[in-house]
Amino acid sequence: MKFFKNFIIITLLVLIFDLFINIILPEKLKKKIGTSRNYSLKSDKFHHSIAANINVYEFWGKKKYKVKTNELSMRIGENDNFFIDRSKKNIGFIGDSFVYGSGIDYRDHFISQIKKSNYNFLNLGYVSYSPSIYYKLIKNIIEEKKISFEKIFIFVDHSDIQDEAQFYREDKKGNIVRKWLDDNQVETKNRKYKIKNYLKQNSFIFKFYENISAPTISNNTQKCIQKTNVINYKNYLDSKRFGYSYYDKIVDQKWVEEGINKSLDYLNKIKSLSKKYKFEIIIVNYPSALEVIDEINSENSKHFKFLNEWSLNNKVVLIDTRDDFIIENKPNNYLNNFIPCDVHWNKNGHLIISKNINHYMNEKN
Repeated sequence: MKFFKNFIIITLLVLIFDLFINIILPEKLKKKIGTSRNYSLKSDKFHHSIAANINVYEFWGKKKYKVKTNELSMRIGENDNFFIDRSKKNIGFIGDSFVYGSGIDYRDHFISQIKKSNYNFLNLGYVSYSPSIYYKLIKNIIEEKKISFEKIFIFVDHSDIQDEAQFYREDKKGNIVRKWLDDNQVETKNRKYKIKNYLKQNSFIFKFYENISAPTISNNTQKCIQKTNVINYKNYLDSKRFGYSYYDKIVDQKWVEEGINKSLDYLNKIKSLSKKYKFEIIIVNYPSALEVIDEINSENSKHFKFLNEWSLNNKVVLIDTRDDFIIENKPNNYLNNFIPCDVHWNKNGHLIISKNINHYMNEKN
């Protein structure tokens, strides 16, 4: 009994000392400690977000790269200022982990390759975002943060369809929450997450635990990396999230139509915002890793079809990058443009995106 009491007392003293040290640390120094995992936070409005003004490392397997965010929680380059230059016009890029830049140094990110210096290029993307969050975030940045845009490039990812159909909904306050939780459960979880958000950023012990308690890549990706023989990469990629557009067993399922319809609904809301606040929207279409492996053309991709139809009906420019990702009779399209065993673009994939955006920007001027 005495040992147990002493253990509890020592544990409490260590926790108190841990939190005390973090309280007296300067904020700038504190946000250089840990990894990006410690700063991926629960958000009442957008379900989740990344903290502002961090300058830490992120891991993809054994690969380490720097993640720095500005005052509005947008990823920026290592040499960029934390504060947005309010004298410049803004061009935004919104999407999920592809726009955020999972698995890649920011110097190799497509935003870093855009050849314009008289604009702020604002990265609004983050992991597992989807059209409902795109709309809410754009609205918040314009109306609450008072940031105006000249253009916003929208990257609707293939995984967004499953996210909208099966993972996200709006609660009674209009916030984005998990679909399977009722509003009372959401409020309870949000109260708990306030404590967790604080510990994630302000406790050395919690930061250490969080970074050793979960892998930085999925089990499938890890298994794929460990293979030494010729690999069929399709077996290790999520067909439901990235093959819905053409897999016969998936394409006509009810959740696909629900996800597409919700995505279209939020695109319509973003379109209304663009009219109200006078900014141009541009849709950027790109094939999924699975579509690249199977060389699916635009006519056979349900994802391209619904985006193209919406763009035509709303007189919105659609930049289709598919032909740069899928070159006929080139067997290594996937390996040339994607991180092996993963669905995200490598440096060359980001160059394809930047090339297409640069071409569009040059044509406009």
